Amino acid sequence: MSTEIQKGTILIHRVFDVGGEISLSLATQLLSADSGPRLKFAANKRKAIIIKESPIKADLGEEELALPSGKYPVRVFARVWNYGVISVTIEMPIQPGTAWSALVTTASELEASTEVDRVAVSRKDALKKRIIPAITGPAEWEVFEDYITYIIEKAPGIENPNEFIKKVDVAALILAEDRENLGDESKNFILESATQYSATDLAILDWNSALLIEPDGERDVADVIEFSLTHLLEFRYYDEMLGMKLDELYDTMDQKRESVWNIFRNFYADIAEDSSRKYMDFSEFLGRVENSLKTVGDPYLAVVFRTSAQEFHFDDWRKSISRKMDTLAQISQMLHGEVNMRRSHWLEIIVIFLIAIEVVPFLYILLREGKAL
Repeated sequence: MSTEIQKGTILIHRVFDVGGEISLSLATQLLSADSGPRLKFAANKRKAIIIKESPIKADLGEEELALPSGKYPVRVFARVWNYGVISVTIEMPIQPGTAWSALVTTASELEASTEVDRVAVSRKDALKKRIIPAITGPAEWEVFEDYITYIIEKAPGIENPNEFIKKVDVAALILAEDRENLGDESKNFILESATQYSATDLAILDWNSALLIEPDGERDVADVIEFSLTHLLEFRYYDEMLGMKLDELYDTMDQKRESVWNIFRNFYADIAEDSSRKYMDFSEFLGRVENSLKTVGDPYLAVVFRTSAQEFHFDDWRKSISRKMDTLAQISQMLHGEVNMRRSHWLEIIVIFLIAIEVVPFLYILLREGKAL
């Protein structure tokens, strides 16, 4: 007999990089001053999580989400993060009496839906337009992070989460697989990531979705997942930007080496300075990741953060970025050395020229006197 969900919520996340830094104080003023959707709450008032510069949250209103199985009323929220990120969350209530199999079908539809992207992008664009004066170096990166969090608050047997997850196909929901009958190995692999704080709650995190059993309706775990997604996006952004910068440097150096006149030009100076700036930006980002989240009085959230960091492969991204940063630093040092060497060559040429100016007239005079004798 299929388990029916009596109360629950689906959180559909889309996370976008919109520029350099965002002044949250100015963004708050801009959102509060106009007639658009207002701020819902300031995250820095929450006690469970302390973030150095907490994001602001805006209620972006209601929407109707069209899926193959029908149209569903949703509400859209967004968080603005000071490091240039806007995360859009589409909150979709699970209708009372929804069978678990139907929830899995909905999960599959959400994974394949282009309508979700359309709604999220349009709301992000509208919000970005309202706070554009608060964004330093506004830009747009075509890559974004997507994630789905399923929160179950009421269902038969949910008072014992460990027994509940044995009765339902958690793996099918997490993987959004409504067609294939998953094997035991796949199911057990998903369940291995389960973490639990109290006897009545439970969290199962995977790389693209999560199941949270929260009888009290708490959203702290979901907020930590969203926070982790913003860092994942930044890791991917900096990794790609570093790769592009290195490719640009290699191409530029190859082109300049082919120039016959490069010995008389100081083209490396600008490249070296730009490389140094990039290295400082990336170093600052890595430091922010290490220090941005502190948990107070709730070590469970720290466990959730570490679990999400593991599922999102933070260490792999960090190592990739570090390798590229080391290469960038070496190239920067090499270019600075090239610049200094070229300056030395110019100084030598100038000294030789000045000596020539002094010596040539003197030799000319000596030659004239010699002829006179």
